[in-house]
Amino acid sequence: MLRISHLKKSYGGHEVLKDVSLEIGDRDKVALVGPNGAGKSSLLKIVAGMLDADEGSVRVQGEASRDTAYLPQDAGVRSGRTLWDEMLSSFPELQAAHAELTGLETDIAEAATDGDSDKLQTLIDRQGTLLERFEQLGGYAVEAEVAKVLAGLGFRSEDRDKLTEAFSGGWQMRIALAKLLVRKPGLLLLDEPTNHLDLAACEWLEGYLAEYPGLILVVSHDRYFLDRVTGRTIELDAGVATDYRGNYSYYLAESARRRAEHKAAYDRQQKYIARQVAFINATRANAARAALAKSRERALEKLERIPAPKPEPPRITLRLASGKRAPDRILTVEGVAKAFGKNTVLRGLSLNIDRGDRIALVGPNGVGKSTLLRILAGLDKPDKGKLTLADDVSVGYYAQDQSQTLDEALSVVDEVLAHAPSGWSVESIRGLLARFLFTQDDVFKLIGALSGGEKSRLSLAKLLLRPRQLLLLDEPTNHLDVPSKDELERALNDYAGAVIFSSHDRFLLDRVATKVAELENGKLRLYHGGWTAYRETKGDLPGPLARERVEAASTAAA
Repeated sequence: MLRISHLKKSYGGHEVLKDVSLEIGDRDKVALVGPNGAGKSSLLKIVAGMLDADEGSVRVQGEASRDTAYLPQDAGVRSGRTLWDEMLSSFPELQAAHAELTGLETDIAEAATDGDSDKLQTLIDRQGTLLERFEQLGGYAVEAEVAKVLAGLGFRSEDRDKLTEAFSGGWQMRIALAKLLVRKPGLLLLDEPTNHLDLAACEWLEGYLAEYPGLILVVSHDRYFLDRVTGRTIELDAGVATDYRGNYSYYLAESARRRAEHKAAYDRQQKYIARQVAFINATRANAARAALAKSRERALEKLERIPAPKPEPPRITLRLASGKRAPDRILTVEGVAKAFGKNTVLRGLSLNIDRGDRIALVGPNGVGKSTLLRILAGLDKPDKGKLTLADDVSVGYYAQDQSQTLDEALSVVDEVLAHAPSGWSVESIRGLLARFLFTQDDVFKLIGALSGGEKSRLSLAKLLLRPRQLLLLDEPTNHLDVPSKDELERALNDYAGAVIFSSHDRFLLDRVATKVAELENGKLRLYHGGWTAYRETKGDLPGPLARERVEAASTAAA
């Protein structure tokens, strides 16, 4: 049981948590949602004991109290140990027994070779004692669990002997996550756990956490993830916690209903107050009815006022213009190959891109999705094959790594000016930036000082500088809040050109994609429909879709 009582936290006079009180059961799986800066990460850190509250208390009782584990957004592990030893480091007694057993194997072999029977017997006896202790500690079960978790998060068996420093930042996060999972803490605190996970690892994690025998409190912008894992949602907004007894989709519907109900009640009361004030003003001068007017005035003073509804937070406004009508066939890709040294990522890949196509590019991390998008954008050259772009087609490219397309030494407005075609004035550019929530002095911020979300919004704004008939988007929802993701989905569905995008956001894949292009072993395979249809066709999900919906990209290019 997690009990949070009257919690308060401020930063520089800004109160992010105002008298927050919650009670969460031992097996509850709870989503913590709210706008950026609402205090979600702060609350997790306070519960984890890594940040002090200004007031209030946190008590962990019952099964949840056996262990608390916290995964921050920037988690990573650089320990000097191998991946396998790092996993076992969560079990120090078990790790010590494992290390001694490993050393004994060498000592026993040497003693047998030397013919030292007394030493050999001593070593064998010690080995037997250690094996018994290893089993008592649940060593075999722990090792099986470690192997399962590592495989689920995408590690290969040959990765076990690699030093943790050899892994990239995204894989570092997976190591940190795996360490927490194998501990099986009673209270699991996760801050954006699906960051850096590919779709396969994300779906494995969802299944694992759905069956997890403990209390989970998780912050995530992944809407699919929250729906599959959590059954309760707590919204933090303006320092106040509001509880919803359902998953994320339930929260969206119920919070909208509550806001509408609140507004209707407020409007009714305001009309009632207006009528009473009008009556009082009209009758106050009438001596015969002055007492009645005074009575109503006193009643109004005692009336408990319904607070005005909070204004809707500002949202980006995205309109993707394609300009003149795009040709039926926008781009033809034929036999494209690309290698980096001995690593071949694209092998004779072919694809047709037509007007109206919204193609989602999926596949494990590192399979070559970003490379393919850069080749299609003309930023990288293929080793083999050719691309045929229709005449007078303008291509827009959105990079996953914003440093590829943004000059961090420039201000926001100067960056846009540097890429704007003739005819754009500073005033019109500031108007464009305002649609992406850069107002007043925000436009003079240096790009190097922007947050990830601000950089994403700026890159989207740059796409609107000229009409495009083909958009190439590499993880466009990274760092965007949910309202901005919703606006991007709407804009892409209204767009008259063609779009190819890679994304780990399954809401985006389902709501936008008309086709899914799976990149595997350097080849593309094309599936009709969105994410759910793709999964059904592959047999990963039950569904009526037939196998004939699958077509090879090479056939499509014919």
